[in-house]
Amino acid sequence: MPKAAATLPRAKTVRSRPVLDPRSPTFSRDFRKAAKAFTKRATATPEAALAVLVKEGILTKSGKLSKNYRP
Repeated sequence: MPKAAATLPRAKTVRSRPVLDPRSPTFSRDFRKAAKAFTKRATATPEAALAVLVKEGILTKSGKLSKNYRP
């Protein structure tokens, strides 16, 4: 019986977002729209806000400032 091949870990599924082209005449409008959508998602709940700040490295998982932002 043949030996099963080793499986590689699957990549995370990432939602594709439209790429904003700075040379596009509609760039500023599209950027503002994307920023507004992000802000709405990021501030929907305190948990969502914490998750965004942790992901960006501003806060630790416990909610404290990360080393880069401490005085």
